[in-house]
Amino acid sequence: MITRKSGDKDQEKPSAEESFQFGVQAFNDSELDQAAEHFGGAEQSFDLGGDFQRAAESRAMLADLAGQDGLLEQSVSSSRHAIQLYRDGGRSSDKAESLLAMGHVERQLGHLEQALRAYLIAHRLYQSLHLVQGLGRVALALGHIELQRTRLDYAAQHYQEAIGYFRAAADTTEIDALKSLANVERLLGSFSQAEVHCRLALEKYRVSEDVFGSIDALADLGRIYLDVGRLDQASQTWIEALNLARSAEYEEGQGDASLGLAEVDLRQNRVEQAWLAAQAALQAYTVRRYDRGIANAERLLAAIHLWDG
Repeated sequence: MITRKSGDKDQEKPSAEESFQFGVQAFNDSELDQAAEHFGGAEQSFDLGGDFQRAAESRAMLADLAGQDGLLEQSVSSSRHAIQLYRDGGRSSDKAESLLAMGHVERQLGHLEQALRAYLIAHRLYQSLHLVQGLGRVALALGHIELQRTRLDYAAQHYQEAIGYFRAAADTTEIDALKSLANVERLLGSFSQAEVHCRLALEKYRVSEDVFGSIDALADLGRIYLDVGRLDQASQTWIEALNLARSAEYEEGQGDASLGLAEVDLRQNRVEQAWLAAQAALQAYTVRRYDRGIANAERLLAAIHLWDG
């Protein structure tokens, strides 16, 4: 069993702080192994010095690093440790942040019940602290869980709650909630509402000069047009998204736009163009190693092959 010693806090802190800053520098330089080593050393020194808050920050960085490295179970374990340290340090808001982060990783792992439990505890903490922004982030995450469960009406409700919280906090994450709401409304067949919310999200992404967000919103808008049979508008929207994604070197955006254009071509019986566009989408997704995109592109290529007979 590990026990914490009080020690000489003033003597421990300089070494711990130096290690933490080295970790931040390595993290910014994408030297993840070195960053992990420095944050691990910082956590141990802060912990021995009794500075549980800074030890928790170091452990939270380790959780983030593990998540970026694809070590999701390790990320969850580190988040749990950070949550305990934040609790020991009496930092409820930081504990809520780590719970939210852990919930996101659990959701990536498909552990929806564990994710839901983490989100609900974070919600209670944010509510007790009257942190509206945090409540918005929880509502957005709950919407994502309901979307994964294909409970679309509940997902829409949570996204609407998130928009309300974010607007009250003047938080630009409202745009992501708007985009998510538009996607669910499209799936529910509420195409007019979906178009309104998607266009609003696009406008806000453009105002905030978020190029990647603008590309994603354009791709979603093209999908709405496709679903209602407005093929010319879908094509124009995806061409705009594709040009923007190429200039931004955003492979996933290129894949989404190319895949959409392939679907338009196929509906208009332009089989060769559809094949080329779907191949371009597959290549873009493969560069990105985006499994869901690869699967979608391969399904469309198979459909094109059958169409061509």
